[in-house]
Amino acid sequence: MTGNATKRRRRAPPFVKALAILAAAGAVGLAFSFVRAAEDAQPPGEPASRATYVHRIPLRDTENGVIRPESDPALPFSTRTTCGDCHDYDTIRQGWHFSATDTAAESGRPAQPWILVHRATATQLPLSYRPWPGTWRPEDIGLGPWEFVQAFGRHLPGGGPGEPDPKALAAEPRWLVSGRLEINCLACHSADPAHDQVQWLLQLAEQNFLWAPLATSGLGEVRGSARRMPETYDPFMEPNAQALQKGAPTVAYDAGRFDAEGRVFFNLVHKPLAERCYFCHTNHGVGAEAPEKWETDQDVHLAAGLACADCHRHGLDHRMVRGYEGEPLAQERPELADFTCRGCHMPKADGSPPAARFGAPVARHVGLPTVHFEKLACTACHSGPKPRMQAGRVQTSRAHALEFYGEHRGDDALPFIAEPVFVKQVNRLDGREEIGPHRILWPAFWGRLKDGAVQPIHPERVADAAKTAPEAKDAGESGERLSRRRIAEVLKILAAGPDAGEPVYVGGGKLYRLGADGGLAAEDHPAARPYAWALAHDVRPAAQALGSGGACDDCHAWNSAFFFGTVSAEGPADLGEPQAVPMYEFEGLSSLSLRVWAVMFVFRPYFKAFLFAAAAVIGVILLLYGLRGLAALLKWVSARSAKG
Repeated sequence: MTGNATKRRRRAPPFVKALAILAAAGAVGLAFSFVRAAEDAQPPGEPASRATYVHRIPLRDTENGVIRPESDPALPFSTRTTCGDCHDYDTIRQGWHFSATDTAAESGRPAQPWILVHRATATQLPLSYRPWPGTWRPEDIGLGPWEFVQAFGRHLPGGGPGEPDPKALAAEPRWLVSGRLEINCLACHSADPAHDQVQWLLQLAEQNFLWAPLATSGLGEVRGSARRMPETYDPFMEPNAQALQKGAPTVAYDAGRFDAEGRVFFNLVHKPLAERCYFCHTNHGVGAEAPEKWETDQDVHLAAGLACADCHRHGLDHRMVRGYEGEPLAQERPELADFTCRGCHMPKADGSPPAARFGAPVARHVGLPTVHFEKLACTACHSGPKPRMQAGRVQTSRAHALEFYGEHRGDDALPFIAEPVFVKQVNRLDGREEIGPHRILWPAFWGRLKDGAVQPIHPERVADAAKTAPEAKDAGESGERLSRRRIAEVLKILAAGPDAGEPVYVGGGKLYRLGADGGLAAEDHPAARPYAWALAHDVRPAAQALGSGGACDDCHAWNSAFFFGTVSAEGPADLGEPQAVPMYEFEGLSSLSLRVWAVMFVFRPYFKAFLFAAAAVIGVILLLYGLRGLAALLKWVSARSAKG
């Protein structure tokens, strides 16, 4: 009886069961929707957790439409909309790598410029959108954003000149065909082994700006060329058969990279890998004395396990810490001074201990006179290759495209950059002048002299004028480099043109103009001075620093490369034997005083021996007189005792 009653009490009406089932289904659906929302959209800003966010997200095109693998036609994904769904794209655009065209952005101390190279006209011209003395703005020679991206886009991370304002877009109709060059977040943050940044160059060569991030990502293939399309071509419209026959850009996604919900997994890391930085920031010494790649060591910080981004940090705004004293960002946030050499390794001015980030060693500098810390930057002894009697030639990724094979990889490839050159620089923290290692470029270009200033001429215009110059050559002239006679002939043609201003050629540290005899006359001019930018890496360990172990003659010898080495004013034109500029001129020092100081160091060991000998003699004399005094004292005490 009791059992039956219990069974009856546990029964529920059918409609109650139905409601319970619906409630359970609703709860599951609600929970699932929260999970999907968390997966599809990360909250704006950066997560507080140190764990890596799993980027399993939908792809979106430039119109914010979701891309499916079966889409026909398939459009390339946009980083602005795909990444910008969670990260504020406009905030990211403030970053150092993307803000060059922003006139309100800080310029900081001079860094490596973009170098326009044109071998046929013997041109190597430093350009920058930032107001660095010694560089020219791209528009000074008629390079708009479109031409700039064509020339240097291979190492642009997107943004900046790749996303020009509406006025610049309207001035060049090809932007409507190629699409804008958006910031490629994957160029730095991808940890996918299939990521191929070389594809960036290949796509930009075909004017496939819109398609370049996809091509590098490995999510699919891009075929065709926007460069072959007419200005009336619209990449957002379904390509017709005629356009396809002409080779219009098309996309073929790898369907296997999409999950059942149409999402794609991006293997991304918050802190970029050093290999990503190396694509744009590799240096390679060339020449007979340059070591081979396997003979060189990586930066001591990387050897210790650090990554580039451990020191060169930034927030969502991507305003990167550059790590030199007095940089603008550190003035806003003083704690960022910890990421300079002194801030990390040396006690602060108030005597407080150094930051010693990541367990960094504290610099001791036992026995080193303090004047060195007033006259030298830390990098003078610790960074870059050691000085040589003839400054070596170096090639960089941005200037020489080290990532690509071809004729440009020869030792004589333009531009000619020299290192290390020890130049007097201004410490931006306290205004103190100090010597530090630099790379330098001697500008070489054609221009017009007006009111004492030189305005560069685009090398293509010079090349057009040179086509009408006589082809006669001087005896022994190779023809591989522009000769003085050839330069004079082209200057005559430019002088006969309608443009105002006297035509000149700048190269090898001199300005050349037509002389009274029709030949070239050389003179000094500010436009011919070399452009120098500080180098900070690769940092050598303390045992390999200049002067380590008390080796003062690393610098203070009669023939030390640090002071008496020379820098050849090399340029792409054959102007005769290039002048050799001694290092002490870049350092703002006197040759005579350095020679006298060097002679003093020759006799320094003997002087030390003399001092020690003199000190020993004085010590013996003092000891003898001390003993005599002690004897006299004892005699006096003894006499007093006897009387008592």
